[in-house]
Amino acid sequence: MTAADLLPDPAAFERALAEATADDLPVPIDQILDPYETPSAFLPFLAAHWSVDLWFDDWAEARKREMIAQSAGRSTIHPGERLAELKGTREGLKRFLAFVDAEIVRVVSHPCRFVVGRSGVGWRPIAHPPLTAHYLVKLPLQQPAHAFEINRAAIGRASLRSVDLEPIRRAKLAMTVGKAPETLYSVTFAWRRHITLSDSIPLDGSHHIGGFVDRTRL
Repeated sequence: MTAADLLPDPAAFERALAEATADDLPVPIDQILDPYETPSAFLPFLAAHWSVDLWFDDWAEARKREMIAQSAGRSTIHPGERLAELKGTREGLKRFLAFVDAEIVRVVSHPCRFVVGRSGVGWRPIAHPPLTAHYLVKLPLQQPAHAFEINRAAIGRASLRSVDLEPIRRAKLAMTVGKAPETLYSVTFAWRRHITLSDSIPLDGSHHIGGFVDRTRL
């Protein structure tokens, strides 16, 4: 029985007012707050509700739902883990990059030389800034369609169209979001290199002279 049931039938206004102010409202709150069940129109609002830091409107709906789920700690892939709590960790950066189709290939972290007293000895990469993590990130880019290529140069009408660098911008944004605020990083997306004789490439037709292989080191 509700408050409206206690009113006489002629009291139409009072009955409507009681029903409007009752707590028993037909709103599926549980469904709306569920990133996997909420209507697609609610996704941007739910992303704002859970303070999603990385979001692009042209993402597929499934990717948007998974980003919200991981931000809310309701992911079925990583249950019980909130993405924001992983910021500043290698795992967190890996998760953020996965949302923009990028992956970490190699990391050189804090290349400081071993210190004895105040004198530094040992080795660090040449021209690498200290206390900065350097990443090699794999991020495939789409080459211009129907372009005849010579080495790395494309000729023809397709060569007039520049490569879309939006994936690189998104990967950099994902890395900025995923790192700790007080840390620094540098990144290279040159994850392919020319084949050399030292690679001992099998002569089975899978590679050719002047071709490329994936880099595994910085």
